[in-house]
Amino acid sequence: MSLTILKKSETYSDVKHPNQTCTYITCTYQMNPEVVEKARSFVQEQYSKLGYVGYDSDFDRQFDLNGFGRYFIALNEKNTIVATSRVLTKGPNGLPIEYALRKDTGQKMQLGTGNIAEMNSFAATSMKEGTRVLLMGAEFVFEQNYEATYGLYDVNRPGVGKLYNRLGAVDSKDHPYKIYFPGYGKIESGKLNPTEWAIQVSDYSKIIAKIRHT
Repeated sequence: MSLTILKKSETYSDVKHPNQTCTYITCTYQMNPEVVEKARSFVQEQYSKLGYVGYDSDFDRQFDLNGFGRYFIALNEKNTIVATSRVLTKGPNGLPIEYALRKDTGQKMQLGTGNIAEMNSFAATSMKEGTRVLLMGAEFVFEQNYEATYGLYDVNRPGVGKLYNRLGAVDSKDHPYKIYFPGYGKIESGKLNPTEWAIQVSDYSKIIAKIRHT
C-alpha cells in the first residue's frame, strides 16, 4: 500500500522530532481522496487481522464526503501507511457512534445536537507512530474546541482504552453503558458475535497536559 501522490501543503511539520523516520500528513477526502481511501483500506486490513468482520467501506465513506473527516497519517520511508487516525465533525449524516445500539436497552445511541465530534479509524503497525497520529488528532480536537469528542474501544481490549486515556480520553460519565453495531464483530462458534464497545470522551485538561509534555 504505497502512496505516490502527497501534496506539500498536507505535510505535517514535526519540528520536535527532526530525526523521525516517518512523514506525518493530515488531509480530508476533498484534499486527497486517494490517500484517504488508502487509509480506509489500511484500517480495514488491520482490523481484519484482529478477527473483526462486517466492515462497510460505503458506510464509513459517507462521513468523509462533505469534508467532515480529518485524517492523520504516518508514512514510512517507502511512503507506506504505518498508522492512521481520524476526527469526524458531526455533519448531516451524524457520527458513526450514533448508529450503534445500547447494550442495556437495545435502543439506538443518541448524542444530541451541537458541535460534537468522534475520534475513530485508529490503526497502526508501529505503536510509536500510532501514538503520534493520535496526539495529532487530540491537538486538532483541542483547536476546534468541540463541545464533546467521543471515542470507542473494544471492552475486550482494555489496553487500547488505556492508550487513549494517556492521550486525553476518559470514560464517559454521561454514557457509562456499552454499545454495539449489529453487523460488526467477530465470528465465534460459527456465528457473528457483535463487539461491545465502551465510550470515552476527550478531557481538554488532559490533552493540554499531554501537549505541553510532548
